[in-house]
Amino acid sequence: MATGMTRINYDEYKRLGYSMIPSEQFERFAVMARMAVRKFTNGNVDDTDAADENILRGIFEICEVYYSDSQSTESGGRLAGFANEGYREQYFEGANISVNKRVFELIQLYFPKEQLFRGV
Repeated sequence: MATGMTRINYDEYKRLGYSMIPSEQFERFAVMARMAVRKFTNGNVDDTDAADENILRGIFEICEVYYSDSQSTESGGRLAGFANEGYREQYFEGANISVNKRVFELIQLYFPKEQLFRGV
């Protein structure tokens, strides 16, 4: 029987309806997400927990946060806003500061309280 961590792969990512990250870059962001989960849960999430679909979705959401951040960095900086045919949206300049905050919020949303590090 396969362990839960084997479910953290591109096929499972696509099966659950995610599509932002290209297949050739997925592993990089999956590793980053697993490291963040390990950090914020103090290692309380193991292979059997990753088999839970909510936790798996949380990991994939974290992958996408890291991917989005990398795209804005590679394009020469953070997106400060955009305008499209009269619709305008502004973002704050320090968007990169919010990456850890967004990851933290996703972990609080998708992971059971008993798995969080010191009641995070």
